[in-house]
Amino acid sequence: MKKKFSFLILLGVILVSLTTACSNKSSKQAKSTGPSASSLINAKFNSSFANGHFTQTTNSNEMNQKSKSEGLFKDKGDVTNLTYTLTQKKKSQTEQMWLTKKDMYLLLEQNKGHWIKNSIDADSFDSDQVKERFDPATFKKINKAFAKKATVQRKNGNYEVSFDGTDANLWNAVNPLIIDAMNTPGSQNMQVARLVKSAQVQNLKITYLIDPTTKNVESMTFKAQYTAGGKYNFTWNLTYDQLGQHSDLAVPSDIQKNAISAEDIKKAQEEQNNQ
Repeated sequence: MKKKFSFLILLGVILVSLTTACSNKSSKQAKSTGPSASSLINAKFNSSFANGHFTQTTNSNEMNQKSKSEGLFKDKGDVTNLTYTLTQKKKSQTEQMWLTKKDMYLLLEQNKGHWIKNSIDADSFDSDQVKERFDPATFKKINKAFAKKATVQRKNGNYEVSFDGTDANLWNAVNPLIIDAMNTPGSQNMQVARLVKSAQVQNLKITYLIDPTTKNVESMTFKAQYTAGGKYNFTWNLTYDQLGQHSDLAVPSDIQKNAISAEDIKKAQEEQNNQ
């Protein structure tokens, strides 16, 4: 009787082990059927990011300052339309610009409705500071770190690749985007760079929506809360959407035609000073 009872226990253990093994195998197979974060991100990223629309905001209540950028881009920023507003202590200042490979068209509030045309590399304006956020190469490090931490799920017909939390490597990878956001367009302030690099991230959330059929990236969203300088809390939001919908983006013909040359303004001022 004892032998029969022992045999039944042993048989039960074997059956449980086999069932568990089969269950684990099925579970592993089920997990492997879906695409990985890396494969989805990298499938069509460069071509998806050829053109689109973007919106970016930064805000710090402690500094009583916020900024907003919005516009369109094409060809790694070689054609860019940007509206930038900086608000400090309830006073706002807005500038609009168009960038091409060679020229910059600028509309400031003091220009009284007149667009000013200047060379893209005139004065201290750094066009790369604006354009790099529209270059797929800028996201190479970000996407590599993102893919390692992201989860994938189906949502509203798309693949949602996302991360929500804190990760040092991913935070360091997105630092250049945040540094550009905290600088005014076309400027590079090393103090801002140091401030961001030493900041403490409270939370970072990144979401890519990817079409399951075409594998095109439909939108990209970045959100972060961080503390800089030990006492200044910031929120940062950046969204790229309408990707692939602005292939015909160009500086409007009326702006090109009616813009006043900065060189002509400079010559007129010099002539006036010499009188």
